[in-house]
Amino acid sequence: MRGRLIISRFALLTGLPPKTLRYYDEIGLLRPDAVDDQTGYRAYSAAQINLAVRIRHWRALGLPIDAIRTLIQQPERTPEVLHAHEERLNAEITDRQQALTHLRHLLQETAMHYRLEQLPDHQCLTIRTILQPPHYEVIPQALQDLMHYARRQGYQPAAPSFFIHHNDDAGQGSLVEVCVPVEGDVRPEGRIEVRTLGGGAAFIGRFVGPYDQTGAAYAQVVEEALRRGLNVSGVTAEFYVRSVPHTPNPQEYETDIAFYLNADT
Repeated sequence: MRGRLIISRFALLTGLPPKTLRYYDEIGLLRPDAVDDQTGYRAYSAAQINLAVRIRHWRALGLPIDAIRTLIQQPERTPEVLHAHEERLNAEITDRQQALTHLRHLLQETAMHYRLEQLPDHQCLTIRTILQPPHYEVIPQALQDLMHYARRQGYQPAAPSFFIHHNDDAGQGSLVEVCVPVEGDVRPEGRIEVRTLGGGAAFIGRFVGPYDQTGAAYAQVVEEALRRGLNVSGVTAEFYVRSVPHTPNPQEYETDIAFYLNADT
């Protein structure tokens, strides 16, 4: 078999593994130039390198074996075969993109625990203040004042603290109400009021992570609410399910982001 390439050498030169070359021989796609009668060893000619490399390229493009066989046996049909494959790939890309979109929704829904809830009313110690982004510090300051007052008076928190972002425009900012639910007989003092609020139908998603990263989660929650055809009112709330008293690690904070719904939802 002088002047011929043994299968291992041919594999090295063409990038087709010996196992693949044996398979192509079995299906008649690329026959060896010769087969030793005694040993059964396959050998290829240098002239076959070009075809072998083209086959490898076609397979890398995802062309099926039958299409490659057509390209070899009927080269004049090359444009037809390649255009047909382009249409197949476009259809596959569309299907994969749709599957990817559904998968992302599924992962997002699983991660953020989306749900519809009828939130109960709570008796709360509240502070109403004006929020002027990016000065979000008014919220933790108000919450700190409420918690100090509750401890000083011996009031027991009845549920996670939260704040409601009302739709009321206050000119240079918007009205927010920071709330600490409490039980029993409680009294107001100074700017601290006692009000019953927080109830209503809401669509909720849970964000896990630092407070300064909740902004992006709002967009995700409202996008999912709209995808479900819900009629959001624009009033939102943040419920601090797991926060500073529970863990020192901000990455473990859990915040429920609620979009209240209009009554006709």
